[in-house]
Amino acid sequence: MKGEFLALIVATLWGITPLIEKKALNYIDPLMAVFIIICMNFSIISSVLIIFGKVNITDLSSIPLRPIVYLAIVSILAGVVAQYLFYRALKISNPSKVVIITSMYPLITILASSIISREPPSIKMISGAFLVFIGIFLVMD
Repeated sequence: MKGEFLALIVATLWGITPLIEKKALNYIDPLMAVFIIICMNFSIISSVLIIFGKVNITDLSSIPLRPIVYLAIVSILAGVVAQYLFYRALKISNPSKVVIITSMYPLITILASSIISREPPSIKMISGAFLVFIGIFLVMD
């Protein structure tokens, strides 16, 4: 299975879920929604790992500290802060606008990759990023 096909599946799932999240946010606070999502994610992934025999305490103890720190940072930034702000935005705005605006993260990734990882962006990447920026600009009021 090609990575591009998997990415299309992800895009479809990410495109549908904000509509469901918006409905949930009619009943609960965004911070509580983040808590519930984190608990559900933990429960589901734990169950899957246990069912498929992927949990091994010795494997966990052999993981170096550096990737754990990196993933902890990602968990805080994307899993808590960004998710909470996304839910706040969804609660008070139109899901289609919120998703389009938050979809500018590839622009930030391209910029950060060129600065931090020293990955030079290609002309195609820059052109695509520019088109994303124009699209975001068009939907802003």
